[in-house]
Amino acid sequence: MLELCFIYNTVKLNCDGSSVGTHPCGAIGIVIRDSQFGFLGALSCNIGHATPLEAEFCACMIAIEKAMELGLNNICLETDSLKVVNAFHKIVGIPWQMRVRWHNCIRFCHSIACVCVHIPREGNLVADALARHGQGLSLFFLQWWPAPPSFIQSFLAQDRYGMSSSRLNIR
Repeated sequence: MLELCFIYNTVKLNCDGSSVGTHPCGAIGIVIRDSQFGFLGALSCNIGHATPLEAEFCACMIAIEKAMELGLNNICLETDSLKVVNAFHKIVGIPWQMRVRWHNCIRFCHSIACVCVHIPREGNLVADALARHGQGLSLFFLQWWPAPPSFIQSFLAQDRYGMSSSRLNIR
């Protein structure tokens, strides 16, 4: 399967948000790779109280802000949230408390080569694992890895070699 985002000189940012509990605690995960599947970095962050939708938007915004910080000018954002992809293209459906930050991120995206595409959940397992890791971090703590942490290595290999995967545990 040809990856839309792995065009020469494009940096791919996979992002995912998660929210668990009755008083939901949100976390995000982002993995950054080059056009040859080379690992450039990853992060997990506990974002505090957030609905699942807010966590997905926050993941995308933090990914864009990290791209800004790293000086990236040719990026592809991949998320398993259709609502985030639709908001990226149509500027609708943004949670009201995130609108200013979202518009600032979109303004940056319009100043560079940037696309945002949907990926099935099964194709976003690295970012999902990073988001789950973020659930265990201290409130508002962001953890950055310049080299792949051990808990995502098998998912990175699956992505690199195009191996199919499933989130279901079949026994």
